[in-house]
Amino acid sequence: MKKLFSVLLILCISIACFAVTTGELEASLLVNNPALRKAKEDASQALLDLKDAKAGQGPVLDLTISGSYIANPIDPIRVNLNDYVDGATYGLTNPQYVTIYNGMESTYYSFGLQLTQPIFTWGKLAKAVDIYRAVYDARLLQQADEKDKALTELSTRLYASDVLLQLSQILDEQKKTAQRLTELAESAYENGMMLETEALGVRVQARQIDVASSQVNTALDNMEVAVSGLTGVDFKAEDLEGSQQREAEVDALLKQLSAIGNESIMDAALSDERTAFVLLEKMKEISELTKGVASASVNWKPDLALVVNASYGGPRFPGIETDWYRKNDWNAIVTVALSTTVYDGGKAVRDVQRKASQLEQSTIDTEDARQKIRSAVRENLGTAELCLAKIDYNTAKLEQLAKEGEQKKLAYENGYGSEADCLQNLLEQNNCTIEILQNRISLATALFTLRYLCGLL
Repeated sequence: MKKLFSVLLILCISIACFAVTTGELEASLLVNNPALRKAKEDASQALLDLKDAKAGQGPVLDLTISGSYIANPIDPIRVNLNDYVDGATYGLTNPQYVTIYNGMESTYYSFGLQLTQPIFTWGKLAKAVDIYRAVYDARLLQQADEKDKALTELSTRLYASDVLLQLSQILDEQKKTAQRLTELAESAYENGMMLETEALGVRVQARQIDVASSQVNTALDNMEVAVSGLTGVDFKAEDLEGSQQREAEVDALLKQLSAIGNESIMDAALSDERTAFVLLEKMKEISELTKGVASASVNWKPDLALVVNASYGGPRFPGIETDWYRKNDWNAIVTVALSTTVYDGGKAVRDVQRKASQLEQSTIDTEDARQKIRSAVRENLGTAELCLAKIDYNTAKLEQLAKEGEQKKLAYENGYGSEADCLQNLLEQNNCTIEILQNRISLATALFTLRYLCGLL
């Protein structure tokens, strides 16, 4: 008894160690999801671009320092005055040397400082800041949208995993029932109580169940791979906890959307405050600003900038070596520069036209997105209504089959019914249950999609 208790305890601990919840998967998704990580990096790069654009409005200061060592410098140059004048006349009895060049020292240092400050650019720098600010805002919106998409897909796939596990279990029961029904059919055929075609029909029905089981197992494997890709976790459907909470979430979402109503759902999805339309409006704003920059860059619109250069050069390092200020050469230059394109074959004008076309495309994209969202809402509303109708139908049919099954079971127990009739009824009941579960997956997918489109996350 103690040994059995120890085994059960170890088994429970092992199951607890491998169990995973929806909250844990969502937390892992926010950290590991590739699309979300890429969106975060895009936003970070956009922020750096914005800071660069702001810095472009201020001055640029460049410092250049160089040092040189000359191995064989020029020696001092001296001349003897006696070589050029009569020494006796001027009383120069001894050689009189005069230094006319002190020679070159072995070291030489050079310092240069340049300051460049834009003065007037027809608003291009200010518009550039506005462009990159709009791009940064758009990247943040894309990041939020990617998060909503990923969470919606995760919710859909987790619920589908729960249902597929139920379908797999039901199909396993179907296999056992079909196997027993096949045995009875073969026995009846051998005893001459069933036609060969009827027996073959029973075998084909069993094969159909095998095919359906393989399809469900494949779908479950694909679902596990998809969830692993979304979350970065080695996901197994049987390790997932909280199926009842997910079922309750779908039922609560159905009630919520039913209370809102189809018209309100459509209005919410098409609201200008939805992320998709705010993002498209940002793209339109970027196109407008880009057009403004292109208009400010046409011919005969000069840019004005101030350039200040200061330089120092000499054989002594300033501030460190002695007498450096006596052996130096320095200068300062102040320049006001003007730059403009006089003629470019009409490229600047065509660029303005190109940006205007892109602006028009942004308007078209907004209209197209509105139409696609409208179609998606209608499609998912229709899918949800159809699934609910099918679920109601199969639920009613299941109740009918259950009552018929009770009667057939009672007849079989009383000796005037057959086991095959009971098994066939059981197969039909399970088929109804499978239909209900399949429609529950489609219903949940439609509901989660509508929740995303309406911004109810």
